[in-house]
Amino acid sequence: MKIKTLPLLFGAAALLAGTSTAVIAQELQRGASVLDRPRPELDPLGIRQGGFLIFPKIELGTTYDDNVFASDTNEEGDFLFQVLPSVTVQSDFNRHQLRFGAGADIGRYADNTSENYVDYFVTGGGRFDITGDAAVSLDLAHRKLHDDRGDPDTPDAASEPVEFTRSGAELGYTHRFNRFLTSFSVGAENEDYDDVASIGGTILDQDDRDNWAYTATGQIGYDLSPGYRPFVRLTYVRTEYDEGLLPPDSDSYEAVVGTTIDLTSLLTGEVFAGYLSRDYDEDVYSDFTGVAYGLSLDYAVTQLTTISGDISRGVEEGFGTTPNPRDRSTFQIGVDHELLRNVILSARAEYRNDDYQETDREEDFYLLQAGATYTLNRNFYLRGTYTFSRRDSNQAGDDYDRNLFALRLGAQL
Repeated sequence: MKIKTLPLLFGAAALLAGTSTAVIAQELQRGASVLDRPRPELDPLGIRQGGFLIFPKIELGTTYDDNVFASDTNEEGDFLFQVLPSVTVQSDFNRHQLRFGAGADIGRYADNTSENYVDYFVTGGGRFDITGDAAVSLDLAHRKLHDDRGDPDTPDAASEPVEFTRSGAELGYTHRFNRFLTSFSVGAENEDYDDVASIGGTILDQDDRDNWAYTATGQIGYDLSPGYRPFVRLTYVRTEYDEGLLPPDSDSYEAVVGTTIDLTSLLTGEVFAGYLSRDYDEDVYSDFTGVAYGLSLDYAVTQLTTISGDISRGVEEGFGTTPNPRDRSTFQIGVDHELLRNVILSARAEYRNDDYQETDREEDFYLLQAGATYTLNRNFYLRGTYTFSRRDSNQAGDDYDRNLFALRLGAQL
């Protein structure tokens, strides 16, 4: 059964836009959503330490998941309890910038303790302003994560979630020459997956998923007129797997033309289209060529309602039972509405299509989410969300429906 997500979300947008409010909020900044709007009476103040501001936060949450294993036949509900501490440190310099972050997501299930997990992240980066028109940036990140049971790459026979680490660095340079804005970046990212025990007790080897990805991106844009900056962007990605046979190593190329859009701060974003290819070192997979496209827009319907949309396409390796490249297209739309100064309503929809290239396997993924955030004061907030997800597959036994009801209490300084 197909779900018509976009009409549902546009209907929600119209409903939220028409909702009255007793508070007239501060004017939205260019390109910002109501989620980003400064609220001086409610925003956390942070802890000042010299030229830095420190923002500690902790969330306590509980979620009821009616299909913990994302199964078509073995639907089992359970309660998940989470503790999510985090801290953000950012500089308050007149020039240059430094930022650091760290946090964790500790999850414990009431009954299905095999699904318990501990995720964490550490990030850092900064920007060095060489001149008023040129800057160098560096971003570093290390994350320990786990596959969600609904992920198409998760082995069906795994007795527990697959854990992995993702570490990366990106170095960038931007320079403005009159009306021309140029940027160039290089990066490297490593994914390292842990083996996992099967339900029968054997070990499921995940080493074929370990890889390094090296990227280089260059872009040049021209300020044609207020609100429009046409650009040309070239991207190269070299992906090397530790095992190197299946999937084989590959080279990806993307060349696109597009433009940024800024219409009197009401509609901002970018749109592009071009050429995409992925060439494999071995003949195990067929090389892929096709159309590259993308769109990212933020629309301020009113000063109290914003709509955001994203469209993207890419080719990547898929795993699961048999490694196989997939052509993935993703469509997202979200609506945020400031009902009251301290109450924000949100809705989101996502549709994703995975077309596996070497088999007839094809899957559609749908997600609908609605929620509200109630800020008690600058130190405490309460957030509730409902999420429905569905996977429709032409492979027997791979379909599932899933409902999640979540409640979180947050404390911040």
